[in-house]
Amino acid sequence: MSLQSEPTQNDVLIVTTTGLRTALRDELLRRMTRTTLIRALTAWLLTGVVLLTLSDSILAGCPCHYTPATLIKVIDAETAWFDVQGKKTRVHLWGIHSPAKAAVEDYSPGCTAEVEQAHQAEQFVRQLLASANRIQLDIKDTEGEGDTQAIIYVDGLSVGQELLYRYFAIEYGDDRSFWCKPKQQ
Repeated sequence: MSLQSEPTQNDVLIVTTTGLRTALRDELLRRMTRTTLIRALTAWLLTGVVLLTLSDSILAGCPCHYTPATLIKVIDAETAWFDVQGKKTRVHLWGIHSPAKAAVEDYSPGCTAEVEQAHQAEQFVRQLLASANRIQLDIKDTEGEGDTQAIIYVDGLSVGQELLYRYFAIEYGDDRSFWCKPKQQ
C-alpha cells in the first residue's frame, strides 16, 4: 500500500510506508548513536581528568601528610639518618627486616649468603636514596628522642616494597632464616 499526498503546484510528494519507516529508523539510529557516543566519551574523559589529577595521591598513597626528609647517611638496608624538619633523625624502615651483615640485637647472620644479601640490599638502598629527587616519610612510631619507624618514599616509591620485590627484605615477623635456606630449583 502506498500513501500519496495531493500534488501541489510547486512539487509532487510521493512517500511509501516502507520508505517512511526506513527514513525514520535511519534518522533515529543516527541521532541515538551520536548522543550515546558523546555521553560515553564525556564520561571517559571526565574519569581520565580525575585520575590524572589524583595520580600522585593514588600512586603514593596520598603524600599530603608525609614528612619531607633529606638523606644524611645510610647505615644499612633498613636504617638511615635523615634531616627531618631541621633535626637529625635515625629512621628504621617500618614493617620489614633486611638480611643482617653483623650481629644485631638478638639476631646474628645465619650464613655467608645472608651477609652477601645484606651488602647487596644496602648498596641498593644507598643508590636509591642518593638518586632521589624527593624523600618523604610516613612516620609510624617514634621512640622518645631515639629511633623513628617509618615507611620511606623515594619519588613516590616505597623503599621497603622495593626491597621486598627484590628479595632483599622480608615482612616483619617472617622467618629471618629465609636467606640461609636452600633455594629450590
